[in-house]
Amino acid sequence: MKEFTENLEYYIEQYELEKQIFQMGKEIKNRGWLEKSEFLTICLWKSRRPKRLYDLNSNDEIMSNSKLSFAEKDELKKIKILTKLKGVQIPTASAILSVFNPGIYPIIDERCIQSLKYLKIINWKTINAKNWIGYLKIIRDWSKKNNKTAREIEKGLYAYNRINLDKEYTNLYK
Repeated sequence: MKEFTENLEYYIEQYELEKQIFQMGKEIKNRGWLEKSEFLTICLWKSRRPKRLYDLNSNDEIMSNSKLSFAEKDELKKIKILTKLKGVQIPTASAILSVFNPGIYPIIDERCIQSLKYLKIINWKTINAKNWIGYLKIIRDWSKKNNKTAREIEKGLYAYNRINLDKEYTNLYK
């Protein structure tokens, strides 16, 4: 208990991890690559399950792959470079890209996919490279039409899912 109360302010600050991660993204974008500590922070924020795999990547692998990915123009190659890192699948790679540039990169998430299916925008069931490219196009189109960032559109889809597709729990969000 003492350790918690002595560090209470720190733990309260850590609740806003997403804000901190996206602040970190500005520095990453300016530098052009990820350092291992940044990589681990983003990956663990997106998905804790492959934790032990993330740590198997060396700092050089992370720096090299992120630098290549961030510089790549072809969106398919960009995502494939990041998924070469151990433990990184398309959703986590999309989180890395979103932190790097939330203006044009949304995070692909199961709740967002469910929202798009419910809205009859897509009919696919799996997250793969081809579907990532389709998702990116949909989100970017909506982003332009609504004068929002790709990240804002994605967050809207996530909230839409929570509010409209979890109807049996609707009273939790009022």
